[in-house]
Amino acid sequence: MAQWYFDEDGDLSVLAGKTVGVFGYGNQGRSQALNMRDAGIDVIVGSRSDASAEKSQEDGFETLPLAEAARKADILFVLVPDEVMPAVYAEHIAPNLVPGNVVNFASGYNVHFKKIVPQDDVDVIMLAPRMVGQGVRDTVVAGVGFPSLVAVHQDATGHAWSTLIALAKAIGSTRMGVIESSFEEETVADLFNEHFGFLHAVRQGVEVLVEKGVSYEAAILELYASGEMREIGQYFVDHGLFDQLKLHSRTSAFGQLAWARPSPEAEQASKDHLRNVIDRIKDGTFASKWQEVQEGGMKEFEAAEAELQQQPFWQEELKLYKRLGRI
Repeated sequence: MAQWYFDEDGDLSVLAGKTVGVFGYGNQGRSQALNMRDAGIDVIVGSRSDASAEKSQEDGFETLPLAEAARKADILFVLVPDEVMPAVYAEHIAPNLVPGNVVNFASGYNVHFKKIVPQDDVDVIMLAPRMVGQGVRDTVVAGVGFPSLVAVHQDATGHAWSTLIALAKAIGSTRMGVIESSFEEETVADLFNEHFGFLHAVRQGVEVLVEKGVSYEAAILELYASGEMREIGQYFVDHGLFDQLKLHSRTSAFGQLAWARPSPEAEQASKDHLRNVIDRIKDGTFASKWQEVQEGGMKEFEAAEAELQQQPFWQEELKLYKRLGRI
């Protein structure tokens, strides 16, 4: 069973006299910075001169150019997007690190796949919220907190774990609890969630309903656009994947619990596909492909999106959303 840590396991005093630099003032960066400031931590922001820098200044943070913030910070939260992180790290952060610094990532991706290889004399940790950025702020303000995965990749000082749990407490995550993990585990689980195929499964559901005589409007509303799925998603969170069925009609519960379950053969085939998805994450196939796409100017990404935009599904969804006043 995984090791859990809660508020009583974190000691904020280990952060006394330390300056935390937040690099990337997007949804995660802003929420974590505000939470840490509320916890009494000295926080600065490293940013380019853009809208995010203006926002951090409006929020009252000392906002510095990336390299200057890296020189000033003792603990560095690297929260820029994965695809630009290696370049930002190499140009602005790595040259300004000193022995004993702590470098924190919110995702294991770039370190695990060696897109970033930190120097040996700094602590390398991961504090990875399992929560969208705004939720990181809202749940803490509400007094609830949110779960995170935490890991130490490199303990140069001998104090990386105590620093990590203190930081988890400072952002409000130990209120609900953080789970000991690894950079590899977080990367595999996170990418698998994104590669699971949910969006295309819903698209296919709409398309086969239409093939069987249901209007696009009724199909799209039924499967997601009404907002019912958002409420059911909250049932998953509150009650569990199958126990939430007690909040449905008996007809719905039977249809989902028993009738819709694939045959053993079909279920095995589906699991085999998902195992292949994981294998292609673990062996670096996806990371290599994503690097190739980026180096190719994102043309393959844009072509895939353009092809879908020409499909009847996309066009009909656009029409419906205009009618609903969402566009």
